[in-house]
Amino acid sequence: MEGRGLREYLKQKAAAMKAAAKRRPFGEDWHERVEAVSVADDATGVRKLRIRDWQLVSDSGADFGGWGLGPSSPELLCGVLSTCLTHTYLIAAARMEIPVDRVEVRVSAENNDARFLEIETTDPPLPFNITAYVHLQAPDATHNQREQLHRYARERCPLTALIRQPNEVWVEVV
Repeated sequence: MEGRGLREYLKQKAAAMKAAAKRRPFGEDWHERVEAVSVADDATGVRKLRIRDWQLVSDSGADFGGWGLGPSSPELLCGVLSTCLTHTYLIAAARMEIPVDRVEVRVSAENNDARFLEIETTDPPLPFNITAYVHLQAPDATHNQREQLHRYARERCPLTALIRQPNEVWVEVV
């Protein structure tokens, strides 16, 4: 059956998280700095995004001189929100030992770039009406267990919390 492999993964994930919590039992042990670097330096204008050993590209459409060679920044935002929510569901399922076969999170947002072109709009100057659609396949989980997963994800997903309760982004010119 599709997704049965996810149940095995969740068992391994639960064991790994328990072992890690024993190795690093204090909150300070988990503090880390994460980083991403974006560079535009050629005739395509694409933004080459490097995160550790991975590279992705981001581009705009023709109206902004782009080539459509990669997702736009608002699309990447939806992507990182969907992966973070999905991972939060997996963490919850592993910790609570809830049998889950599949988690699918689709995130959509409305966006209006008119202000970049000095065109007035009543829309906000940022992605808005951000909505996450969660499809959870957990036929052996009780209604209460599914509700626990949803509650956990709503309360603990760090990137959706960042959108709801933003913090300062410092921009320094070097």
